Amino acid sequence: MSNLIIDKKKFDTDGYLLVEKVFTPSEIEQFRKLAYEQYEIDKSKKLDFQLPNLPTKAKYNKGDLLSKDKLHQILLDDRILQIAKTILGSDDLIYFGDSSYQIGTGLRGFHRDNIDRTDLNGPDWKGEYTLIRLGIYLQNHKDYSGGLKLKAGSHKNADGKAIFVGNEVGDVAVWSLKTLHSGNAVRLKFFPNFSINKAGREGMVPAFLKKDQEHERISLFMTFALKSSHLDRYINEYSLKRKDTLDNLRASVYSSNALELAKQKHVQIMKLVPEQG
Repeated sequence: MSNLIIDKKKFDTDGYLLVEKVFTPSEIEQFRKLAYEQYEIDKSKKLDFQLPNLPTKAKYNKGDLLSKDKLHQILLDDRILQIAKTILGSDDLIYFGDSSYQIGTGLRGFHRDNIDRTDLNGPDWKGEYTLIRLGIYLQNHKDYSGGLKLKAGSHKNADGKAIFVGNEVGDVAVWSLKTLHSGNAVRLKFFPNFSINKAGREGMVPAFLKKDQEHERISLFMTFALKSSHLDRYINEYSLKRKDTLDNLRASVYSSNALELAKQKHVQIMKLVPEQG
């Protein structure tokens, strides 16, 4: 197993963690190549789409990472699994089809991804919450726009201080689904650590004031969980109730190679719809 520094205590306090130097620069460059190749495959299968009537040109696709021949090995990489196991405090990982990749600049705005997003008296806020999301950003966001912002401690409180996660190439971010976060964060040229927190304002910043970079933004996201009432509720109230999530699950057809690799890595795969195989 690799010698990653995974500070679970910091994660439990802050609701997020940046694990540094998980992948090498050459691995990240290969991931970029694979993402572009996968997108061409998805286009040929008519799985690609863009969000209509929105100020974003990000390229999205249907189907989770486990269903992608070029990308499922990243989802099941030993280092990714080590991070998830350490943060969740168990080797009994469950994967239930919640992952994606994205090319280009997408939506912004602080939000939570759990069920009880505004009701802090809801079931999500009782007992140990067992769903986490990992993000691999295939470019430097320590110095440039496009990365992740989070509100520290908001997995336990209504709000928190907004911070830039600031990943470098090869780092992996992990956060609780209860943590307030915003993607595609804008860094200003003259005040790079100033966070614009009001919804919609970041999109109004002109290009000459942003710290943008040459590399097109590519990101991969994956969710792992432990068996719990929180997971059951998330699946029943979110995964299986929304049209977009159901469409995504139905497009996630797993190959025997992907399922065999998951079995070798001792990751339990939950198939939520018959189409997954």
